[in-house]
Amino acid sequence: MNKGIIALFVVLALLVLVSPGLVGMLAEKSVDEQIEWAELENQDIVITAERFDRGWFSSEGRHRIELKESNNALGANSLLVPFFGHTAPTLIVDTRLNHGPIALASIGDEKASLSPGLGEAVSTLSFESDNGVIVEVPGTIYSSIALNGDLTSNYSTVAGTGEIGTWGDVDITFESMVSSGLYSYGGHVESVQLAEAAAELSKLSFSGNVAMSKYDFAVGDISLTVDKLSLDTGGTEPFSIGPVVFETSSTVIDDKVHSASKINMIAEDVPGLGRLGLDTRFTLRNIDAAELNQFVASARSAQANSTSYDIMSAIEKDVLELLAAGADLHVEHLDIALPQGTIKSEMNLRFLESDNSDLVWASLLLALEADLKLEVPEIIANMAMVLSPQAGMVESLLVKNGDVYELEAEYKKGLLTVNGVPMALPIQ
Repeated sequence: MNKGIIALFVVLALLVLVSPGLVGMLAEKSVDEQIEWAELENQDIVITAERFDRGWFSSEGRHRIELKESNNALGANSLLVPFFGHTAPTLIVDTRLNHGPIALASIGDEKASLSPGLGEAVSTLSFESDNGVIVEVPGTIYSSIALNGDLTSNYSTVAGTGEIGTWGDVDITFESMVSSGLYSYGGHVESVQLAEAAAELSKLSFSGNVAMSKYDFAVGDISLTVDKLSLDTGGTEPFSIGPVVFETSSTVIDDKVHSASKINMIAEDVPGLGRLGLDTRFTLRNIDAAELNQFVASARSAQANSTSYDIMSAIEKDVLELLAAGADLHVEHLDIALPQGTIKSEMNLRFLESDNSDLVWASLLLALEADLKLEVPEIIANMAMVLSPQAGMVESLLVKNGDVYELEAEYKKGLLTVNGVPMALPIQ
């Protein structure tokens, strides 16, 4: 009996004293896998390990997340200028990783767990501007790495005021299930008002459940809502958007991609327009997954390496091949609300599968079937004709019905019918 107890203590001693160092190496490998996935999914960012000091019971590291020098990054940078007043800052992540299988070094940490795993991590965030100034981001990220490499992270902070600005309660959760290829996230941001930037965000909520398909793009469900986002663009009134609702769902069935999306948005004080509303629902069906994968790869490469003038020429062949494989677009409705009234439309586009041995736009147009319904309030149509002489060409296609102009059009195999009148198109 005594020998059994001694053996048990020896095993426990090995578990507590020896295994953390070995598990620490596995935890570091898991972190590297998570970084690799993040860079794969977001090819406009680069994540570098500034340092990683692995100890026996715990390790400490610093990672830097920066935008690459690409067209997408330049666009993101221009959007961030109103918030930060200069080029996009570098995000710095400082992490202390307490090694498992029992992360004893985590004892005393908030939200610490002694459940078996590769480790428990505590991370803090900060921004470094282009002039070297570092501003700490409030809140802490608590993460757990399971024995199989799955990651669960939670970022939270309570309302407060600091160097970065003023913020409300924040709670965000992320789960990365490497073993099954599933990823989920969700959370809310009560409010953010950045210091030295005329920008304010209120009531942001989001969620997502996605998985990587065998075609190297993710499918799943994503939703986002924003109560209000305000930006001072230098006009008499700040430009604001909200509420905003965005939902999308996608899947791959029998090597075909199907998706459904909806967008509801209101924008206030739009220069030259005033209040603008957008309400749309649309679906994409029967998209060839292999061709879509090739198109996405080409588009990413073109956006990263081409100018805005030659992106289309770089991806034209892939667009032709994607559409030649067949595609269905159904816009249930696309309504644009203006102070003078609402422009309403619905549309269907169907590209029949066609021979891609000699792909040109003319052959694709002959394989296209489409229909469109459009309704424009009279006052908006009249305003458009006054502001743009080219709008008079559209007026000839519209039929007045009460206080609105209407258009019904169908297209099939090169024949366009507008309001019941056939019009042959010179497709070559």
